[in-house]
Amino acid sequence: MKTLKHKKTITKRSSFPYKVIGLVLYLLWVQPFGANHLYASERKINIEVNDVTLIDVLKQIEAQSDYVFFYNNADIDTKKKISINMKDANIKDVLDKILNEYSYRINNKKIIITAKRQAPVRTNKISGVVSDDSGQPIIGGNVLVKGLNKGTMTNIDGKYTIDVPDSATTLVISYIGYKKQEVEIGDRNYIPVTLQKNDVLMDEVVVIGYGTVKKSDLTGAVSSVKTENLPIAANTSVTHMLAGQAAGVMVKQNSAQPGGGIEIYVRGAASTGAGNDPLYVIDGFPVTNKSVEPESGNRYEYGSRNPMNSLNPNDIESIEILKDASATAIYGARAANGVILVTTKRGKSGKPIVKYNANYSIQTIAKRLEMLSAKEFMNVSNEISYQKWRMDNELYPYGGELEEDALPYKSNPYSPEEIAAAGEGTDWFGLLTRDGSINQHNVSVSAGTESTRFLASLNYYKQKGVIKNSDFQRISGRINLDQDLGKYVKAGINATYSTIFNNNVPLGEGNAENSSLLNSALHYDPLVPVKDESGNYALSPTLGMIPNPVSMLEITDQTQTDRLLANGYIEATFWKDLKVKLNMGIDKNQGRRSTYLPKSTLYGKQEGGKANINENRTVDLLFELTANYTKQLFKERDRLEVLLGYSYQQENWDGLGAGSSQFFTDLFLWNKLEAGNVARPPVSSSKGKNELGSYFGRINYSLLDKYLFTFSLRYDGSSKFGKNNKWGLFPSGAFAWKMQNENFLKDVDWLSELKLRVSFGQTGNSNIGGNAYEYYEAGNQYVFGDAVQTGSIKSQLENPDLKWETTTELNVGLDFGFLNNRITGSFEYFHKVVSDLLAFRKLNSLMEVSTIADNIGATQSTGYEFSLNTVNLTGPFKWNTTLNISSYKDRWKERNPDVVLAPYEKEDAPIRAIYGCVSDGILQIGETPPASMPDLLPGQMKVKDLNGFDPNDGSKLLGHPDGKIDAADRIYLGSTDPKVIIGFGNMFEYKNFDLNIFFYGMFGQYVANSNRAKYGPSGCEYILQRQNYSKEVLERWTPDNPTNKFPSGFYSAYYGGDDWLLEKVSFVRCKNITLGYSFPHKWIHKVFSQARIYVDVENPFIITNYQGLDPEMDSKGGYPSQRTYSIGIDITF
Repeated sequence: MKTLKHKKTITKRSSFPYKVIGLVLYLLWVQPFGANHLYASERKINIEVNDVTLIDVLKQIEAQSDYVFFYNNADIDTKKKISINMKDANIKDVLDKILNEYSYRINNKKIIITAKRQAPVRTNKISGVVSDDSGQPIIGGNVLVKGLNKGTMTNIDGKYTIDVPDSATTLVISYIGYKKQEVEIGDRNYIPVTLQKNDVLMDEVVVIGYGTVKKSDLTGAVSSVKTENLPIAANTSVTHMLAGQAAGVMVKQNSAQPGGGIEIYVRGAASTGAGNDPLYVIDGFPVTNKSVEPESGNRYEYGSRNPMNSLNPNDIESIEILKDASATAIYGARAANGVILVTTKRGKSGKPIVKYNANYSIQTIAKRLEMLSAKEFMNVSNEISYQKWRMDNELYPYGGELEEDALPYKSNPYSPEEIAAAGEGTDWFGLLTRDGSINQHNVSVSAGTESTRFLASLNYYKQKGVIKNSDFQRISGRINLDQDLGKYVKAGINATYSTIFNNNVPLGEGNAENSSLLNSALHYDPLVPVKDESGNYALSPTLGMIPNPVSMLEITDQTQTDRLLANGYIEATFWKDLKVKLNMGIDKNQGRRSTYLPKSTLYGKQEGGKANINENRTVDLLFELTANYTKQLFKERDRLEVLLGYSYQQENWDGLGAGSSQFFTDLFLWNKLEAGNVARPPVSSSKGKNELGSYFGRINYSLLDKYLFTFSLRYDGSSKFGKNNKWGLFPSGAFAWKMQNENFLKDVDWLSELKLRVSFGQTGNSNIGGNAYEYYEAGNQYVFGDAVQTGSIKSQLENPDLKWETTTELNVGLDFGFLNNRITGSFEYFHKVVSDLLAFRKLNSLMEVSTIADNIGATQSTGYEFSLNTVNLTGPFKWNTTLNISSYKDRWKERNPDVVLAPYEKEDAPIRAIYGCVSDGILQIGETPPASMPDLLPGQMKVKDLNGFDPNDGSKLLGHPDGKIDAADRIYLGSTDPKVIIGFGNMFEYKNFDLNIFFYGMFGQYVANSNRAKYGPSGCEYILQRQNYSKEVLERWTPDNPTNKFPSGFYSAYYGGDDWLLEKVSFVRCKNITLGYSFPHKWIHKVFSQARIYVDVENPFIITNYQGLDPEMDSKGGYPSQRTYSIGIDITF
């Protein structure tokens, strides 16, 4: 075999010499093309090789011919493997076969091999700006060349620049929430694009337990709430904003104080012993949502606050409420009361986007309880004093005795001269209140590359409550990071830290010496000045146990709570269809409360000054491992999704407290406990731990995109359960039928969606506390001989069989969409039974503990839900409407046998039933008292005689009147649960203006008018002890005004007659009205990419038949509800 005697090897570094040499060789060796071609065609060779290198094949050709090859090592792959079998073939055919990826030319027995030359692709640079129909730039919009894998994204000003090949004809522009648009390129180099909002609801992605799913593929009952349309300005937490936003969800605010407590009931409140709070899951972390705020260490409460205050509402992207067993069973023993999934915002690829929003709010008391002025107080005192004298002496109209036979009337408590000089008196409530304010600032930064995306935010929120010294301040930060670690692995973290400072005032419904700040102010004598002549706080001469309300402002009570909620994940993809995810996290909460009762207050003086410091801490640890397998089957006809997982969660808590009293000065507050002179300063400490281990799985199968099946199973083991019931199994199954995809409905143009859903399953409520275990109480003191010994006693008996409450639920739902989904909604029916209720069973024992926790009894709930979303108008003027209506009934199914029901109580009565006697009007002067109430006096309430006790069996009723008024005359009056709950909202847009109006309401619930019972005409004879009352006592019955609607206020000798304090209430509250204006981009583009200013009023009005202060938050001396006026701005840089 010949060697390559004339082979030239030219590297990239000698490309210029190569070109020169090639040209010279060509000129020297140029021959007529036809001759070269003829020779190559005539010369025959044999090549038979298998999997040898290209260089070896070239050597064989040189050995069988007179040709020599020339090439550049950088242009060809000489190690490429060749297999060829050609007999008696001409060289050209062989070369075409082995050099098909290269160019070659034959010049006089020289074969020059080069890389194939590709004609340069000519491109044009095209730029433009993408904006919405109001002129605002679209940030992060996608700009693609149609038919090519080439594209870019718009920058913070909505601008883009892209190199487009000459052959391209169309650009495709898209952005989430807007209609995709294709534009012809033509001969333009600048192409501006205006995207129209997609007003029609699309098939959005919904977050579910351990995953996401398209809304059209849901088999369970899930409500989704997007925060973009919720009013954030005046709300400390996102839970405050959920009222009326989702069908089947009732939001009840316990207190109107800053950061006030919230109760959320998902499909009723059917548990009677283990609580009805839903499970909160924040970015995949199930949180306990327990308050860590300690007690005060003294007689006063701080009210009620919401643990979710630590989460910045501006960070939240969406909230999903899982309602039925199919949706919630994946969370097992904690999901019986529903699951609320909170998903926070995440970073996106693209240039940094900086957003800043701020708002300032003024708050005023929406409605205050009007109390008697000093002059009114005196006049009413005189009237009641005189009427009481007549009643005590049985004078007309209270009896037939003669005045000359009665003891002489001593005179009115107040003279006309005193009344004339009294004026308004001391407005105690007014001295404690003020206009409140809210000041909030929030900034976030979002940016990312193709592999790294992050979002960071900072929030400052400060609220001065309408009650002096009631303040709330939050500082929080967040960072969410997602990182692609290659093509198949990604990782990320979600972390937020918040610090909340609260100034507390004494709240609650305590009476007498335990009266709260507001309760004291409402009852306090308006004739007493704030301070006496000596400069000390004045006390009522007859209400010695109630402290001076203004003095209570000198109580120092501060709480600081800190929360770190962080979790990180790493996710790996195997074989495209399998994803394995590891999630680990920590939720650390710490609360510290410091209080001091100064000696300037009534009880601080008795204690010589009292200081307390209390701390609570919880640390919740999470470890989860999940595997998701997704596979398209039968040529993508069907889809299978399988989830398997393991979860371990550990909750640790501890607390400590210390206090002292008898200080020689108030200056130290709680900062010098050792300065107290008390003999035995109080100290306390506690510690505990709960553990939950779980195995879970879920299978989703879609058949023909028509029939959807979901099966889930969770196996939970909890340290809370008794040792004989450590593990619980919670299964569920669901089926959905997408009827719109059937052949018989495919041609119905106006039908967009029609899906029937049915689910059945079981969930648990593990909130049974530590009731399964035996406890001993330490710290008790006993006297043995002459010495005091500290010991312990048994405080709770063990029940090794105690377990979770079990909820078994059936749900039937129908989802619908019409007119290309311009009208969408759903209807739900559910029935659930809560069995194994946590209760206490009596023991036939003389031991120190006479009850034991057990699973006894059952309740049941039935309800309906309806939701509707409509796109009423599109175009320049847009109008969208949302409506949801829900109704539920919670009833008893099986009672605790140790509970002895009253004869008038039914076995299956509503859980929160109200029983009472029925009033029959006020007895008037000259009217004969009812036979059952012969001693009733004019001005007192008559009561209907409806029933009586069987004289032979006192546990049974006669079924007819018995001539007596007693407990047998009590009947079922109603329930504190509303019969219907609604939410109704409208969103309007016109050019750059937007308007959002939202209402919610409840109908048919019974509410006790607690302020009327406490401060109204009932028992107002205590005004003679200089206890103030509301102006409603001016509407009480008197001999001179017998047509007034309230009774006289003198206590009756007869049972009942107080149903007039109970009201059947319905209300519709305007939650908020928000008006915004977005500045045109051309006005602001040099500084901002977007800017919007808005005004908002929260709680502007309420339509109700309730005669009290507020049908939602009315309580005896409770924190008053507010009306909030806000102005704010949203800016994007």
